[in-house]
Amino acid sequence: MERLRKRIADLEAELEKFREVPRLARLWRWETDADLRFTLLSDEFAAETGLDPDDVLGKTRAEVGMPRTNQEAWQRHLDDLANRRPFNDYRYSYLAANGQVRTVSVSGFPIYAADGSFLGYHGTCQNITDQVREVDIANDAARKLVQALDLSSDGVVLFDADDRLVLCNRRHRELFFGIASLLTPGSHYLDCLRENIPNLLPERTPEQVEEWIAYRIAYHRNPKGTLTLHHRDGRVIELREERLADGATLIIGHDATERTHRAAAEARKEALFRQLFERSPMGMAVIDLTGRYLRVNDAYCRFVGYDRDELRHMSVRDVTHPDDAEQMAQRFASQAQARSGEFQFEKRYITKGGDIVVGLMTTAVLETGAGADVQIISQVIDVTERVGAEDELRSAKEEAEIANRAKSDFLANMSHELRTPLNAIIGFSEVMLGQYFGPFDNPRYRDYAEDIHASGQHLLEFIDDLLDLAKIEAGRLTLIETNLHVASLVQGTIRLFADRAESAEIELTNDVPPGLPHLMADERMTRQILVNLISNAIKFTPAGGQVSVSAVLTATAAIQILVSDTGVGIEPEEIPLIRQRFGRASRAAKHKIQGTGLGLAIIDSLIGLHDGEMDIESWPGRGTIVRVTFPAGRTVRARNV
Repeated sequence: MERLRKRIADLEAELEKFREVPRLARLWRWETDADLRFTLLSDEFAAETGLDPDDVLGKTRAEVGMPRTNQEAWQRHLDDLANRRPFNDYRYSYLAANGQVRTVSVSGFPIYAADGSFLGYHGTCQNITDQVREVDIANDAARKLVQALDLSSDGVVLFDADDRLVLCNRRHRELFFGIASLLTPGSHYLDCLRENIPNLLPERTPEQVEEWIAYRIAYHRNPKGTLTLHHRDGRVIELREERLADGATLIIGHDATERTHRAAAEARKEALFRQLFERSPMGMAVIDLTGRYLRVNDAYCRFVGYDRDELRHMSVRDVTHPDDAEQMAQRFASQAQARSGEFQFEKRYITKGGDIVVGLMTTAVLETGAGADVQIISQVIDVTERVGAEDELRSAKEEAEIANRAKSDFLANMSHELRTPLNAIIGFSEVMLGQYFGPFDNPRYRDYAEDIHASGQHLLEFIDDLLDLAKIEAGRLTLIETNLHVASLVQGTIRLFADRAESAEIELTNDVPPGLPHLMADERMTRQILVNLISNAIKFTPAGGQVSVSAVLTATAAIQILVSDTGVGIEPEEIPLIRQRFGRASRAAKHKIQGTGLGLAIIDSLIGLHDGEMDIESWPGRGTIVRVTFPAGRTVRARNV
């Protein structure tokens, strides 16, 4: 008996568990009669619906009058009831008394008597509000995800485990616009693959197409790395496939055209650099901050005498002359600190054979990217011969300067030594011409005296010119600047030549305007310039000619002195010649006109000391104009005088 009571208690406990099932599943039972009026609502009805059972019992489904959102489904449900058909999972929503929307799922089966007469319905109803809400939330999240994917700059496509397309965003259709119509849910992966082949490079034979498809399928089954697709329109698309846990495949693609072209351009630059580096006739080396060689070309190896393998275990200091090593290290350190800059300097190297060679070294910092170790590229040109030639030239120049100074000193000393007896010769010839101690018995003596006097004067002028030139070359002439009244200076100089011009039957005129500004210049040198110019003009002008001296203020406020004549003139091609020392024009020899050929060279030097210039314009047989221009900075306004 005890065992029976225990068995009954166990059965009641099991039954209680079954009674809890409807509550846990949020289910309730219902029944109707043959007129479809509710006759039974289980105890869970009120808790799950929020409605009073008494308001429902005895009424038909239509009479309950609950709000409906899907009228079409409602009409189908009423039709099922009217035709005694079973129905399953009919869902509808209604507004509960608390104002919340609830959703239920109804299933029902018709009941028939033994004689086949219709007795009504019995069934279950489940509150699925929470499930519907979760589904709505999930659907909303899915919609937002799809919208977000459409805004993505990358193409995204999802295939399910059966390789059927589930999702494709806008960007992916843009990337593969040639097959955009096929990128819709349900399309097969292999169909999309085949459809896109005509859009790709390179062109493939049917056999190659099958090989490529087999390769793609193998990648699809076990994706690793990135696929690169080159399209006929020049675009480059990169794809990456990821296998998901449920067997689905996520594909992400992006347009890599610009990056690919940029990388190709950089590769071409790198190849060009390598080619230029290797084939350059000048030595080139890439080194780190410690001076260790990272890379060298053949020309550099030839320059220092070591091969590449040897240099790879050496540094620049190993081939640098000890006296130049510290300076080189300082320049490298400066470039490394600034990570920029370029230096060019000459440096001595010691070759493998022990010879000392000189290289013109140019260094610059290589761009190796942020955070990377600084590298320096060095270019070296062998200038050993040039440096040797420069040293020889420098020595020769120093020797020439010493010789030139010795010559100038010699000329200056000799000029002084010659002037003393020459002045005596000229003085005595003048006494003889003046016949101060009685007349000549023979007229030919007078002619000889005149020749002696003229030759002495010519020689004295030559010596004076040599002396002036020696002083200029020796740098012994110093400007003693004063404010010069140009018209007065010209007038005074013309008076010196008045007798000479008159005896030569030449008209000598002063056309300098009296209102010309003063000139800041060395008076003695300026007079010497005028003397040489007027002397030359008279010398090369035949009897009956004219020599004119004038001056003007130019548009740039410079003072320009002009000496013009109507003499024999100069051939245009000979003008550079007569400006040189001892330069003589052909017409001077033709007309037997004496001269040293130093006058214009001295003028060039004297006007050069004043930062001025001389210009010569001449017409053979018609005359010459010489313009001497003092810069505007030497023009003195009247109020400053």
